[in-house]
Amino acid sequence: MVAVGVTRHKSKELSRKQSQQLELLESELRKEIRDGFAELQMDKLDVVDSFGTVPFLDYKHFALRTFFPESGGFTHIFTEDMHNRDANAKNESLTALDALICNKSFLVTVIHTLEKQKNFSVKDRCLFASFLTIALQTKLVYLTSILEVLTRDLMEQSSNMQPKLMLRRTESVVEKLLTNWMSVCLSGFLRETVGEPFYLLVTTLNQKINKGPVDVITCKALYTLNEDWLLWQVPEFSTVALNVVFEKIPENDSADVCRNISVNVLDCDTIGQAKEKIFQAFLSKNGSPYGLQLNEICLELQVGTRQKELLDIDSSSVILEDGITKLNTIGHYEISNGSTIKVFKKIANFTSDVEYSDDHCHLILPDSEAFQDVQGKRHRGKHKFKVKEMYLTKLLSTKPSSSLLGQHPEEPPVRV
Repeated sequence: MVAVGVTRHKSKELSRKQSQQLELLESELRKEIRDGFAELQMDKLDVVDSFGTVPFLDYKHFALRTFFPESGGFTHIFTEDMHNRDANAKNESLTALDALICNKSFLVTVIHTLEKQKNFSVKDRCLFASFLTIALQTKLVYLTSILEVLTRDLMEQSSNMQPKLMLRRTESVVEKLLTNWMSVCLSGFLRETVGEPFYLLVTTLNQKINKGPVDVITCKALYTLNEDWLLWQVPEFSTVALNVVFEKIPENDSADVCRNISVNVLDCDTIGQAKEKIFQAFLSKNGSPYGLQLNEICLELQVGTRQKELLDIDSSSVILEDGITKLNTIGHYEISNGSTIKVFKKIANFTSDVEYSDDHCHLILPDSEAFQDVQGKRHRGKHKFKVKEMYLTKLLSTKPSSSLLGQHPEEPPVRV
């Protein structure tokens, strides 16, 4: 009887504790959802007007980046503007080659013959198509007729019996030619018509996305337009205002450049993400880039007379139980509001940037049963229960950033 009484008492205590935990969990979920909808109703589209000059490229650099996105070694070949090349400067061999290229039957036969070669790789086909586009960019009518013939031949191939599957990959000369042809035809339209609105759209979305955490490994974000890329395993985060001092460099030594800038970052940002926000703040403040690439600079925390270099991974990095290294963040270094950060040029062979792999993590941890705060401290059983649906309102709060910029000036404001 005593045993039965004790068992019943423990069972009642366990049921009571479970009921309390469920009530607490429901209360927290209601609060999170209520706060999300309140933020959605009260949040205003805070667009920074100082976007700086729209970084349009001249036609030559636009074409080179489009035709050779991964072959930087070829850009030095095109030192002259192909539109202004004097015909008298061509030697006889170039003249003969130009005559052959302008022979439609010969050119189509050469392309088909090359594509039949087993050692003619996809990369070779893309390079050949890009060089051919440059050679014919002043003869777009002729290039268009070549495209018509090659596209018709591609449609008649037995491997392309389903039209819906065509042109999904750039694996043939005609597919790369078509991409380059569209780029050449749209270059003027992009610059004169949609270039500036599209740049403002992307910049505004970046501003909205950077207001919340972004996992640098998976690229998932709290503020996003796509549910599949929603960072719902979001940690607690706060904004940190930094006083950034830029070192004077030969690439940017103008006296009009402001080198003391206040930059807002998140305590869950990695050092690499902080670099990107610092560079963007410099561009917005001065209207021109700093003059160095991200992988050419270092950040240094200055506390009195002491300096400490900030890195994504160093000897103080947290290593989880399964051997995965957690990337260092602003919170990891315990950087507070008003801290001074110095930006200087990296010394050769001094430090190297981290190449992320499966052995690294940022905000999304591999162990779902363990929770880690921004300082890297590990807690078990103390983290809040979270579900993805709690953060779906973030998708709605991000949408006005794209809707308001995409609408016609005379249209009424878009409401979600």
